Amino acid sequence: MSEIRGWRRGNGDFGIRNHIIVLSSVACANHAALEIAKRTGAIPIVQEEGACGMFGGDRKRFIRCMVGIGAHPNVAWTLVVGLGCEGVDSHQLADKIANKGREAESLLIQEEGMNETIEKGVELVNKARESLNPRKESGTLDELVIGLKCGASDYTSGLISNPAVGKAVDFLIEQGATVMFTERLEVVGGEHILAKRARNKEVAEDFLRRIKKAVEDVNKIGVDWVGSQPSMGNIRGGLTTIEEKSLGAIKKTGSTPLEGCVEYGERPKGKGLYFMDGPGYDVKAVSGLMCGGAHIILFTTGLGTYLGSPVSPVIKITGNPKTAKFLSDAIDIDLSFILEEIISKDAPFEKLLEFGGKKIVEEIIDVANGKLTKAEKSGHIEFSIERIGVT
Repeated sequence: MSEIRGWRRGNGDFGIRNHIIVLSSVACANHAALEIAKRTGAIPIVQEEGACGMFGGDRKRFIRCMVGIGAHPNVAWTLVVGLGCEGVDSHQLADKIANKGREAESLLIQEEGMNETIEKGVELVNKARESLNPRKESGTLDELVIGLKCGASDYTSGLISNPAVGKAVDFLIEQGATVMFTERLEVVGGEHILAKRARNKEVAEDFLRRIKKAVEDVNKIGVDWVGSQPSMGNIRGGLTTIEEKSLGAIKKTGSTPLEGCVEYGERPKGKGLYFMDGPGYDVKAVSGLMCGGAHIILFTTGLGTYLGSPVSPVIKITGNPKTAKFLSDAIDIDLSFILEEIISKDAPFEKLLEFGGKKIVEEIIDVANGKLTKAEKSGHIEFSIERIGVT
């Protein structure tokens, strides 16, 4: 099994990055978080809204996601910055992160004042940086959690990049790794295929219930999801129906059993393949996978995207030769050779996909050992938590 060099956390988690993050708990604290990060080189994670006006499921989800970020294996230390009157303040969040066996500090602007919050934050971050452990320890593939996402899909997504990812997924799970896929409405039309792969009847029923509820929720607001898909971009890329899009999307899950379902931003409870009940919107989907502990996210794209993540490296994969050429500053793995080999040489398709899967696994190992993805190099740290209720 391939060796990975990373950081062993105090609670036993194994990380492939050693990030210090400044986590805003509410939009009113974004300025302070951004200023502290700017002056220290830490990674800022800021909110569209945050903990204000949240009720029920949204509040529970927000706490789960924020704690998931602070306790992420790729995070060494967290500073949570809040205003002070929000529903879940930074002291509470830092305590919950610490209860996970991870290091976290907190500041409230209403207790310190804006300028003093920034000055104290800079001091805390710099002190934490001095105490970081530079030594890397050994880990293996079976300790990794890999997230899956596809976006800006075209005809090559279901034909090339997603099936190649599926080959990689089968290998990773065989090695003992954990893999999560998401996008509840992106499997509509293919959900019965995934349900047949469920570990047992309970898992199958849970999965199908979640997909059915997602479609019903959309219908309640007067939107015909099936009739509204594919998107204009998908159509421009050669996709014709939601079923065609979904059948291509689920190819990235490989062929192993579906072990279970988890909530948005929740960590899987075991090894193997899991479904995260999350949206298709790229930023919110990737953020959910990150909050759920994904060390690395595999993102297949036909038309191309530059999206990144604050703490989980995002590996972009395409089978489209035009995208690989013109968006080379976004694409980490170019699989367009598979399409070209099929067209020009009538090469064995399955063998080419297996070779593509091998390339993906090799890239995962390289990134896990410190290679920066294109999104990391260009500083893409997009973040947004999906909300489900009334604000």
